[in-house]
Amino acid sequence: MKTKAILILAMSLVMGVFFTSCEDDESTVTVTGISIDQSTLEVEVEASATLVASLEPADASGDISWSSSDASVASVNNGVVIGISAGTATVVATHGAYSASCEVTVTAKTIDPSETESLNGSNYTIIQIDEASYGAISDKVINDCRPDDTNKFLYVWDNTFTGATSSGLNFYGQTESWVSLVVGSAGWSGAGYNISSTADLVDMTDMYNNPDDYVFHIAFKSAQESSSYLLIFADGSAECKICIGSSAFTDNGVTYEPYADFTRDNEWHAIEIPASKFNELGVFYNEAFNDKNIFAFLAGGTAGTTLDFDAAFFYKKAE
Repeated sequence: MKTKAILILAMSLVMGVFFTSCEDDESTVTVTGISIDQSTLEVEVEASATLVASLEPADASGDISWSSSDASVASVNNGVVIGISAGTATVVATHGAYSASCEVTVTAKTIDPSETESLNGSNYTIIQIDEASYGAISDKVINDCRPDDTNKFLYVWDNTFTGATSSGLNFYGQTESWVSLVVGSAGWSGAGYNISSTADLVDMTDMYNNPDDYVFHIAFKSAQESSSYLLIFADGSAECKICIGSSAFTDNGVTYEPYADFTRDNEWHAIEIPASKFNELGVFYNEAFNDKNIFAFLAGGTAGTTLDFDAAFFYKKAE
């Protein structure tokens, strides 16, 4: 009797496992498709949005993988899409043999001058800036000195710089490029923004009358630990030179100690030079002028030295 009881117990356990297995198999829902809650999506550069993917039928479950056709435009992680640069990309959600897609359009970052100190001023004399940022302050520009290759030019002197490819976002978070140059092998380097004799006169006399209200703004970035640049400013009758960098800059036997430096982390850093500094060095902008280099720069004679700058302009700071 004891042996018979043990056999019955064993058979009961086997049947229990069998029926439990059958119940588990019956509870598994076969996936028949996948969908995304949006077929199109628009997101700004540096902004994010979330896509939700669902398996079909509604009670199906399983892993979903995500991918982007162009991660340089839009990246995706578990449905969270981040705008990287202006353009279009297809984001795909996949489960096994099933997939669904969403067409993503990444647009330029909106410029709000009221939220950006260097764009919240007035009386701008622009040397270099991207189109979106220029458009945001165009009604406050009094001198547009950007090169047009007709009356205003950016000249590289004696081919001492070569152009580099700028990638990523500029100082104002736009995908538009900036000035990116590399020192060649001539033993020196230089370039300048020339206002020709046929260009409109550059009138910065309000800065002469109110030097405490004005600054020159420029942004740099670099991953090179030791590089220095000499910025050259002219007002039509005089010029001055200001060193930006990690060490002094010597030009034609004259040594210029650094006025300022910036962190070498390959991120953008702004430097502002007050108009009173130009006055101290003998440049006053007290008369309208043309037929001059309004702004020029040297980057030394070490081949391979990079010079990346953006957002170069004079302006009257907001009170």
